Order: sequence, then C-alpha cells, then structure tokens
Amino acid sequence: MDSKLESKKKTILLYFERLENDYWKTLEEIADATKIDLASIAEIVTNSGDFVRSSYRVKLGEPLYTSRDVFRDKAPLMDKVIGAFKNRID
Repeated sequence: MDSKLESKKKTILLYFERLENDYWKTLEEIADATKIDLASIAEIVTNSGDFVRSSYRVKLGEPLYTSRDVFRDKAPLMDKVIGAFKNRID
C-alpha cells in the first residue's frame, strides 16, 4: 500500500476508534465521516487485514465494516462466540 493510502487507512482506523456502540459502518458512511473518497475507502477496507465485513449486518442493502481491533474490543461476547463457530470474525 502506498504512503497516501497508508495515511488514509490510519485516518479510517482512528475514526473507528472514536465510535461508541454503532461501530458497523457502510463504505459511504466511512467516506462521509472521514472526507476520504469512496474509491480509496473501498480499496483500503477490502484489501487491508485491518478491517472486517459483517456476514449478516446490512444497512439499506449495503454491507457493513468495522476494524478488527474495534470488533475485538467492543463486540458482544455472543458475537465473538458465534464468529468462532462460523470461523469468521463476526
């Protein structure tokens, strides 16, 4: 990942760290909040191991994403247990 995308990735990770309970976001919500273009958001979130996609949560048909660290810190225990059985993070 080039230095520009790496800088944008740090901005996205900081955004997720500031979120409280509603930490699952669409790509558009991430772009709106961080003021990073949607194409860069999509590239970073889908190609970086620092983000995960929910297998069952959607908003208006759009997939939801969060950071791995936020999921580990904030997800309910039951979501983590179910994720372990499904061999997925969420």
